[in-house]
Amino acid sequence: MRVYLKIMALTVLVGIAAGVIGAIILVQMALHGLPDHQKLANYQPAVSSTIYSSDGRQIGLFARQNRSYIPIEQVPDHVIAAFMAAEDKDFYSHSGVDLMGVARAVVFNISNLGERRMQGASTITQQVAENVLLLDAAKGSTLDKILAKIREGLVSIRIEEVLTKDQIMEVYVNQIFLGFRSYGVQAAAQTYFGRDVRDLTIAQAAYLGALPKGPNNYNPLRHMDRALARRNWVIGQMAKNGFITAQQASAALAEPLTVNPNPRGSWTDPEAGEFVEEVRRDLIRRFGKDAPYSRGFIIRSTVDLDKQKYAREALAASLNRLDPRRARGFTGPVGMMRVSGDWASRLAKARYWRPDPSAVLGIVLDDAQSFGLTNGTKVAIPQADKDWALRSAKPLSDGALVWLGRRDDGTLQLQRHQGIQGALVSIDVHTGAVIAMAGGLDVEDSGFNRATQAKRQPGSSFKPIIYAAALEQGLTPDTEISDEKIEGGGWSPENADRRFYGVMTLRQALVMSRNTVTVRIARRIGMRRVADYARRFGVYDDLPNDLTMALGAGETTVLRLTSAFAVFPNGGRYIPPVFYDRLQDPRGKTVWRSDRRSCLACEGALNLEQGPPRMEPWGVQVVSPRTAWEMTSILQDVVLRGTGRGADIGRPVAGKTGTTSDYKDAWFVGFSPSIATGVYVGYDLPRTIYEGASGGPVAGPIFKQYMTQAHAGRPVEEFVVSPEVKREIEAEARMNVLTGLGNKPSSALPSPVPSAVPRIEPVKAAGVPATAPAVIEEAPPPSTGAPPTDQEG
Repeated sequence: MRVYLKIMALTVLVGIAAGVIGAIILVQMALHGLPDHQKLANYQPAVSSTIYSSDGRQIGLFARQNRSYIPIEQVPDHVIAAFMAAEDKDFYSHSGVDLMGVARAVVFNISNLGERRMQGASTITQQVAENVLLLDAAKGSTLDKILAKIREGLVSIRIEEVLTKDQIMEVYVNQIFLGFRSYGVQAAAQTYFGRDVRDLTIAQAAYLGALPKGPNNYNPLRHMDRALARRNWVIGQMAKNGFITAQQASAALAEPLTVNPNPRGSWTDPEAGEFVEEVRRDLIRRFGKDAPYSRGFIIRSTVDLDKQKYAREALAASLNRLDPRRARGFTGPVGMMRVSGDWASRLAKARYWRPDPSAVLGIVLDDAQSFGLTNGTKVAIPQADKDWALRSAKPLSDGALVWLGRRDDGTLQLQRHQGIQGALVSIDVHTGAVIAMAGGLDVEDSGFNRATQAKRQPGSSFKPIIYAAALEQGLTPDTEISDEKIEGGGWSPENADRRFYGVMTLRQALVMSRNTVTVRIARRIGMRRVADYARRFGVYDDLPNDLTMALGAGETTVLRLTSAFAVFPNGGRYIPPVFYDRLQDPRGKTVWRSDRRSCLACEGALNLEQGPPRMEPWGVQVVSPRTAWEMTSILQDVVLRGTGRGADIGRPVAGKTGTTSDYKDAWFVGFSPSIATGVYVGYDLPRTIYEGASGGPVAGPIFKQYMTQAHAGRPVEEFVVSPEVKREIEAEARMNVLTGLGNKPSSALPSPVPSAVPRIEPVKAAGVPATAPAVIEEAPPPSTGAPPTDQEG
């Protein structure tokens, strides 16, 4: 008996020694390749970025994982308590590993071996270690899983040494996956309940606290009974552990579980699709390709949703009037074919009229989930195609033969009608903020923004840049220049009416949009200087040293030309256009802002007698304030008496029309004292809009409709000359009187054309010879004292 006891004791000792040795070996193995726990000190989760309009309405979200970061101090106590009650009630007292919890779990699992799911004992700190530092570590063999749990415990102890409990909890509540693509409590609160986490009730917080164990198990759409039972269990645990009172628990248990999950991935408000995409591109340019999806930016865009609506309405109304076929939408398949067997061979043999040289014939397959191509491959059908077909009451069905067009990113979609297109951009002249932008009628479907991506010839709408450069070089609005035919040099530019009126002033020449005068001005100041001013105004980066460029033969975008025109009402200062004016990090700290204007008077007490504080001007001075004022005066005449009469809105506006050769592009770019707006109309594959389709009657009405709505309800603003320019003009007038040159300053507003100039007849485009310039322009009637006759129709 005594020998037996000795053998038993020895066996126990050997077992203990073996266990200790085994434990030491396992710990040593676990220590190998242990991750750096210090990474959590600078933990930055991938947080979705949210975009808002200028008045605070959400218009977009960039997200790969739907996560909205929220600081721990903004998370209510009852939300934290719900997760502690469900996951780790002693979180604020243990050192990373709950040894008593581990012991309880071991005893429970041994006593219930094979009967039910094993009980875990991971603390919140361990879950942080697993989800942030030990990703995929628990996969593999049983030994790998044991080592992973040991590593988890070791890392958790180290985490507790470098982070406070609140810091660990902040990582947890922002990292934990809670179902429906939602990571973190803020995203989950918005997904399940459509509210901010700070507004959750105890019952709602308890439901979120129930989800970490398995969001799919408690999906209310599939397992409402489980979801409700688990929520009630969490409420009971909250009361049991003293996190809430019994009365609060009773009220929470009585609250119905009203959950309507709304998964939120990347999305865009259709009204502001162009803005969201431009913001995304700019964020990538500034901060890297992953920034929109990981930095958690809070982005205040510059879009005014009301004006954005006006822009779309104005553009759509005119384009549909020019091309009624646009309104028909998807006209249905061109044919039908069996989808069984070798459909690719049959598709390759099909013969139908091709609407566009680049169009591809496809067949609808797989319950309208994909397009089949002639080479036998399949491509997914964009959701936009299905929606477009449904709106047209011609839904897609298997076997339908359809023409496919190629999107800007190379993917295929249903071929859109190649009808007349256009773009509109509207900018705040004092800040450069783009307040409205319509990049075409189908920009959401095509992915092509004609306001920023389409490069077209601006025609005569480029002329104000040349005239501004001329004023900077010493010419005045009253400088007289010949409007005679230009001979020699291998190029003889024509005027739109192919008439020549002798000598006229610079002002009259721009109001009448005389090509010959413009070329003479460009030749006089030099095309290199013209190119320099075009670069200063942001229209072109490198304009060729070619006189034809003086008539707008170079290519630019609506956005760039509109920004250039904003220089004139902004006192000669150029401000680059911006699509968002403030960028904040998830904690609300501003990391970038566009408006760099200073306001010294804003820092002191408000003096009502002195009026509102005055903001200091902002921007790069590209022309003098005097030149900007004189150009504004001349361009007002263009609207009142010249080619831009169709853009008159009944309050002070200025602008310039533009028309290219064969009437392929029509422009109007103009401004009020506060808003600059540019409009372009033309086909994506350039062709004549219609004979005589000049900028005045085609683009002018779009400008007029939009600007009328954009200024409705606002006080009438006048173009105001600065005190410095006013003093300069007055001094010049006094000098003219003293020297006997008269008393009219050069910035006055004379009649645009002397009454002696013969009346100009409408342009007959069919008679334009092959030697005509690359750009043409409509011609207005002269001022004769009688009401003007519209010669642009």
